[in-house]
Amino acid sequence: MWRVHIRCENAAESLRQRLAAKPGFNAYEAFNSLDLNCDGTISTIELRRMIESRGYFVGQKELEQVVQKMDRNKNGRVDFGEFAEEVRTKSPVRR
Repeated sequence: MWRVHIRCENAAESLRQRLAAKPGFNAYEAFNSLDLNCDGTISTIELRRMIESRGYFVGQKELEQVVQKMDRNKNGRVDFGEFAEEVRTKSPVRR
């Protein structure tokens, strides 16, 4: 179990570092592309629409787990601050 957890966290951090290295990546624009109803938060419904628009199926339990991971204030939705914190690198960039 720990091996899988560490592998997933490493993959997530690798993605964060690749996003940070892209000059065109803008966390605010990425957030706004997910916030379909422009209420300043991302819900499980909006997250589902984005994932399914890319051709993937995701269950409600998995969606709720993703939102719970990012939702610091536990209101069931992800605001921009929570989103930005999640896409920001957590460890020093390796060269």
